[in-house]
This record gives sequence, C-alpha cells and structure tokens, in this order.
Amino acid sequence: MRAPEISDPPDSTFPHQTAIALLERLNSLEPEARATALVALPWDAATVVGLRPVMARRDIDLATALGVFFRGAPERFNYMHKHEVPAAHLAEVRLLDNICQRVNSGFYLPQPGRSLVCRDRLTRWLAAQEADRAARRRGRWILDPAIVAAARDAAACPAPELPRPAPRKGGLWQALVAPVRGLGPMRRRDG
Repeated sequence: MRAPEISDPPDSTFPHQTAIALLERLNSLEPEARATALVALPWDAATVVGLRPVMARRDIDLATALGVFFRGAPERFNYMHKHEVPAAHLAEVRLLDNICQRVNSGFYLPQPGRSLVCRDRLTRWLAAQEADRAARRRGRWILDPAIVAAARDAAACPAPELPRPAPRKGGLWQALVAPVRGLGPMRRRDG
C-alpha cells in the first residue's frame, strides 16, 4: 500500500468526524465563549464542515459572524469567478457566500457590548468596496455598510428594551377555582 501524497484528497470521513467533535465542543460553550472560539478557529476542511451548521444558528451575533467571515480570508477569492475557484476551496467559498448573505439580510443581529475583533479589516474591506464602486468593478462579497454599521459603532446599537409580559387575565379556570381557594372575588348567588 502506497503512502498518500499531498495531492491525494483527504479521507472523506475525517472532516465529518472532526466536524461532529467541533460541533459538540462549540455547543457545550456559553455564548460569550462560543463567540470567542468561533473567531479564533483556523479554517481547514474539517472546520469549514463544522462551521456550516454553527453559522446557521440564530444565536450567532453580527460581530462574531463578521469575525468568522474575515477569518476565512475572503480577499483570496473576492475577484475570482465562481468557476475559477479551485475545487479544494469550494466549501470555504460556499461558507463565505452563506455568511455574507446572512449578514446582508439581517440574519445576524448586533449584540450590545460585543467587541468587533476585525474592525480594521472591515474598514479596509468597505473602503475597497467603495473604490470598486468608483471604478465600476464588483467583488464577489459586498457587505451592506448600513447593516455592518451596528457592529462597527456600539452607539448605533443600543441595548434592546426587554419586552414586559402582559398581565394575565383570568380565564374560565381562574373564575372557577379562585373563589374556592380564596384568591379571587367571591360572587354572590342571588337565589
């Protein structure tokens, strides 16, 4: 049996096994620790497979999503046509596509107090987008400046006011049981 060469495709079960372990580890973390871990993860075949379902979760915030997006080094593929992307990087590009679409659609919500670890890269990215627009050029991923402004500027994202539950009105059960338990008004029976 010959040793695998560098050009041989990796064992197809390995990334999925690693992805399952990654998912279990990330799901066991508290949201703040999960956000920190996501932004620090290296992008390789196994990580990308594991990141797909994690980045589809509603509890991922905008700053974390942008950190993961820039951790994937989108500059490498931004001006490449989709048919020019090397096969070894298709999963990465698809994940970058998904993250960008979710950012621009407002899927990821800003989290008050969450710091943006990629502020400089985001600023450079938005400046390059403006330069592209002026040159009538277009990259693959265009981030909506109005949406990412909430992650860039903490003042643009005030803490949401928590909804207050409406007072409960007694139903039929309350009307029947409350007088017996002494919790409600006693009704007179006119007879």
